[in-house]
Amino acid sequence: MIHSNKDLSQLIVEYCCAYNIEHVVISPGSRSAPLTIGFSNHPQIIPFSIVDERSAAFFALGIAQQTQKPAVLVCTSGSAVLNYYPAVAEAYYSDIPLIIISADRPKKLIDIGDGQTIRQENVLSNHSLFNANLNETGDIDQNSQLISTAISTAIQKKGPVHINVPFDEPLYETTDNFFLNEKIIKKEIEENDDFNVVLDEFVSIWDSSYKKLVLVGSNKPNKKLQSQLAKLAEDESVLIFTETTSNMHNEKFINSIDKFIFPFHDIDFEQLRPDIQLTLGGMVVSKKVKQFLRKYKPQHHWHIDHKNDLNTFHCLTKHFRTSPNKFFDRFLKVIKCEFNGYQENALSIKKIRNEKHNQFLI
Repeated sequence: MIHSNKDLSQLIVEYCCAYNIEHVVISPGSRSAPLTIGFSNHPQIIPFSIVDERSAAFFALGIAQQTQKPAVLVCTSGSAVLNYYPAVAEAYYSDIPLIIISADRPKKLIDIGDGQTIRQENVLSNHSLFNANLNETGDIDQNSQLISTAISTAIQKKGPVHINVPFDEPLYETTDNFFLNEKIIKKEIEENDDFNVVLDEFVSIWDSSYKKLVLVGSNKPNKKLQSQLAKLAEDESVLIFTETTSNMHNEKFINSIDKFIFPFHDIDFEQLRPDIQLTLGGMVVSKKVKQFLRKYKPQHHWHIDHKNDLNTFHCLTKHFRTSPNKFFDRFLKVIKCEFNGYQENALSIKKIRNEKHNQFLI
């Protein structure tokens, strides 16, 4: 197999393969030639060549979104990496794993008027989960640790990471030799999950609350979560709102939130105000529900997410840093099922709204 003769190129390619990464989207350029040589000649890698970096970034974003596995982006030095930024921001807020690998010039050529140079280190830091600035003449163990941490972060935390790689000329030399002597060892992906709290206090709050509202924002299809929420909806004191982008559907869920609450007056909102609000998933699109829950705040707001403590409604009281699946695995076993009219009243209103909606369409 043909390799670049650059140690860092071999290191990056082998670590990506060790973590079972397959899709690499390359925008051609001279400074990134060692990476292009490495990825395009590896039998495990499916390479794509897209000249325009902005288009390449959204192409990779789509691959990562559909496969739920990190896609790699490779670009040359200079402003090329900045063209990735719109897709990087989208990946950051949508929990999509992307690995951005930008070739760079050596530090001695930065800020001296050399062509195709900008300050690339940490250039995506506002919307990346980890930034690895490699050293071409640095210790292999240190570079290995940075690469491994970057890739495992993208996988575990579901978001974009940036690996900046300086290469000095010559750039196009190849070799049949594998310099690393099989030193690449796949690192374990550590679960970033601190869901070790004692649930007794929160179960007590939940069980003593008369009105419980669950709001599911943007979410990927999840059959287990669908089943867990359906089980939760058997509790008549629980009302479940689902965004259109939640990928959650059930006859007991309110899935057209704006249509449901748009005709409400203050007295209706006050009756709907939850005692406790449980949120999961990402962004909530509905402006109406955000206005409602920011004005009629619950006593308790809990958010479930392994990464973000989204305080969308300015009343967050507890962040469960775990996945919804893990949370409900434990929570559903210990909470009590209540019987009151909170859910029933809402579902009767939903039925009326749907009937009027269908009449209007006719």
